[in-house]
Amino acid sequence: MSSHRLDRRAFLALAGLAPLAGCAGLVEPPMPWTRLRSVELDVSSLAEKGLPRYAEDVAAIGRPLLAQAFADVLAPGDAKAPRATVTIETVRFAGSPGGSDGPLGWEDRDHMAGHVVVGPVGAAPISRPLFADRSPTDAGPWYLPDIDRRRLEGLLRVYVAWARREFSN
Repeated sequence: MSSHRLDRRAFLALAGLAPLAGCAGLVEPPMPWTRLRSVELDVSSLAEKGLPRYAEDVAAIGRPLLAQAFADVLAPGDAKAPRATVTIETVRFAGSPGGSDGPLGWEDRDHMAGHVVVGPVGAAPISRPLFADRSPTDAGPWYLPDIDRRRLEGLLRVYVAWARREFSN
């Protein structure tokens, strides 16, 4: 009797997980490299959209964050290690950093999107999409003069962390 109950429980557990089976194919494994020759931040897409000064600001904040996040995998002298480029294509801040009276919705979050491209030596580059979002209220008091910089830095931290998660280690 107990084995019958165990089988039924196992069946119910598996049946409960069945809707998630389709999601299993959506999660890609980490990129196979544990060493990178370099990692660069590409903000040219923002500059091409008519925002060259903003692109410079994003790069000035993002490059040190990228270097810090990838410090453990950088091997500049390794000629066989691939080069990685983290690209930022869009940055969108929510309309009001002060939040609202109700729960924050999707449109009330700051967003950043782009991709990471790895160019292995002698092979075609591999690209993965990147996306980060964050509540504008995470940046602290909205009325302080540096709110936009704090929001951008927080969003970049999340974005860079997602880029780093694409790699083994």
